[in-house]
Amino acid sequence: MKEHHDNLKKQFSIRVDTFEKAANWMLDPSLLEAHLRAAGEPSEGSDKCLDLCCGTGIVGRALKQKGWQPTGIDVTREMAERCSDFFPAVTGSIESMPFEDASFDLAVLRQSFMLVDEKAALSEIRRVLKKNGVFILSQSVPFSRRDNEHYRKVQIKRHINILRYYTADDLIAECEKHGFRTTGTEYLRVRESVNHWLDSAPELSENIREEILSLISGAPENYLSERNVEISGGKVFEDWNWAVMKFRAE
Repeated sequence: MKEHHDNLKKQFSIRVDTFEKAANWMLDPSLLEAHLRAAGEPSEGSDKCLDLCCGTGIVGRALKQKGWQPTGIDVTREMAERCSDFFPAVTGSIESMPFEDASFDLAVLRQSFMLVDEKAALSEIRRVLKKNGVFILSQSVPFSRRDNEHYRKVQIKRHINILRYYTADDLIAECEKHGFRTTGTEYLRVRESVNHWLDSAPELSENIREEILSLISGAPENYLSERNVEISGGKVFEDWNWAVMKFRAE
């Protein structure tokens, strides 16, 4: 995994200053509120949370405002250092974490699962969570079978370091296979400017950006209608389907 981690560091080290404005979902209040609902209220002695692949600590900061005591971890040093401006964070991989067994009550992983080794990551998350601890996994996923196959093409083209494409059912199945019990899933629709998130991804070549724009603007009708694709002022807009999944560590 060293080469993969090196590629991730290269991709995200140059994005630390623009990370939080790279897409609408980054700071979307409704999406953050869904994470807070899934987390619930902390209690004395049960308030330690782990912000996995924390980036600049957006989710952890929201949880901190609700009384949680967050710790972050990110494979990209620059991201972990920026997160440390808000709460403690370490540089490291979630596939092998420097934390003791059963040391957290809550762990949250947002929009990064496709970039990690699923077996190693879930094993580590299960290890560092207390029994019955909560794991929140959120990811943008297809709305249905109508947009699934074309969305797969877009995501594989967009994420240059993707290891696997997932539907919500895939994610739930993987978590349940690795010692987690599903307790609920909330879906949210978030509007995005395709041009904006492409412009915020310097790791993508101009050719790949054009290919992605063509894939979306020229998508089959099922994709266009399911994702409410609109071309306005020469810009492409679409809805993203977010699954915020809540699990308990068995």
